Amino acid sequence: METTVIISTLFRLAKVFDDMGKLLFKAHLDVPLTFDRAQSQALLRRNNRLEFSYQQLKTSKTKLLNQLLATAGADPYLWTKLRRLQALDVASLAAVQANPQFNRQRKINRLKQLIINLQNEKINESTVLTKQALAYLYHVAPDKVAATSKPGPILADPFDSRAFKMDMMALNYLDQYFNVQELQYYVKYLVFIHAHQAAEAVIHYDARTVLPNAEQTGFSAVAYYVTLNRQSYTYISYKGTEGTMDDPRIKSFTQRLDNYVRESYQDWKYNIDAMLIGNTENDEQLQLARRFTRYVVRRVRRINPATIIYGLGHSLGGHFVQTVQLLDEPFDGGYTLNAAPVQLKQIKHYRPDLLSASKWQQLFALTKHNNTQDPAVAMQVHAILGHNYATIENEWFIKDLTRIYFGFPYTFYIGTARYLNAKNWHYPFVTDVAPYLRKDEIQAYSQFWGNLIRYLKRVETRNGSLMLASLMTYGLQTLREVYAAIKTEQAQQIFAAYARYLYDAHIFKDTPVQVQTNFERELSRPRTALRVLQGEWPFLKSVNNEMVETVIFFHTIEGAQYFTR
Repeated sequence: METTVIISTLFRLAKVFDDMGKLLFKAHLDVPLTFDRAQSQALLRRNNRLEFSYQQLKTSKTKLLNQLLATAGADPYLWTKLRRLQALDVASLAAVQANPQFNRQRKINRLKQLIINLQNEKINESTVLTKQALAYLYHVAPDKVAATSKPGPILADPFDSRAFKMDMMALNYLDQYFNVQELQYYVKYLVFIHAHQAAEAVIHYDARTVLPNAEQTGFSAVAYYVTLNRQSYTYISYKGTEGTMDDPRIKSFTQRLDNYVRESYQDWKYNIDAMLIGNTENDEQLQLARRFTRYVVRRVRRINPATIIYGLGHSLGGHFVQTVQLLDEPFDGGYTLNAAPVQLKQIKHYRPDLLSASKWQQLFALTKHNNTQDPAVAMQVHAILGHNYATIENEWFIKDLTRIYFGFPYTFYIGTARYLNAKNWHYPFVTDVAPYLRKDEIQAYSQFWGNLIRYLKRVETRNGSLMLASLMTYGLQTLREVYAAIKTEQAQQIFAAYARYLYDAHIFKDTPVQVQTNFERELSRPRTALRVLQGEWPFLKSVNNEMVETVIFFHTIEGAQYFTR
């Protein structure tokens, strides 16, 4: 098979994986239909269409892979990537065949199984492997890749492409599949595909390499210096809160679990204690974000003083983009997706000179009890700051999980806001907690998580399994304390408010009355952590796992990228 045919086949394979990603998104869009019996017939028809599309895509994928494997074995690099793709394909087929009752399941379970099957396709890894092969061929034979690729508008600045920004942010979660050279080839390929320009140079900076204690604190960010037509651009991308158990560099399951728990814990320690509550003693990640940004800015400006610098970030990474811009203004522009908010206490701590005493007072008063994603409130925040930071563009899925944060005191955002959604679609998750919880109840919620972080700090140097056990122990102790107080009127009101919110958001299946009844009954006799983990607790059985998984999926880049503006 000549090179141009291999390239064409790889492009077709990449399109199949992209279509699988869109299909997984559509399947998650249908999850809310499972909560409405009146929609059962509509769900049946949609399931049939989705399943047919999946079978067609799976057949196409296997066929294209077989074509490539039959004739591309002469190149060792391509052969390695294709063999891994084949292994993933075989594993996904085995997973489907292991469930022979799939076509005879109830409508709701069929949708659940379709989602599981698509997840078993390892779409992210498969897409990366396919694009790595294309990036390698673009390095070896750029003219042939250019002649075979789909034409598009030439962009002077790749940052003008939303798809480019998505791919650059996604790299933060996929770095386990790359070495440094592959990253450089890959970024050049992304520039070509999205901007239809040839990058003259790519330099890669990794915070985990530059800053010795970055890994210990959980901070992760990368930067890419790119030159196009003698104009230099630098993209600094901050990673969000999203660990992985699929790191091929770590062979032992125990070590992967330990790494996953540690990474997740460090991020959530910052999320809760520093960003949500505003405690500055646990904000090492912000300090490192500023240090890494300054390091990269100094380096690239030495290479070319006219370098244009952008900040990119998803979730927690979006918080860093906005916070670092507010503190130091290093970026000429920025983009965030489903960003966590800025915490005013942090800004005041590090830049007390940013505002006058009276303006600080105004800003604290405004952000104490108001949802700052309200456009009117956001305008007031920007007016007090005296700068609207319009070069920072923020996109949120209209009901994204992070929007809950904006109901907590002293959180806000800078820059512009755009909200993504799906047309003619009902999504039951509730992001505004204000109708359910009073201000003192929100404070109690924050205190619970703050106490959890302090509890876990005693064991944070231990292994992941011990940290998980400590988390469960703390949870049980706290729940028993709640049970001891549940007979008081105030405790009952708070409990009912939480339960009502979780029920309305479809996170709990049981009604608030059922939840409280089960809670009191189950905690009236001893329960071990092991029995709780084994699911022997009706209180936990009430959790609607399909909805929880869907909420998380729509928060991630994998899901959020397909929402429309």
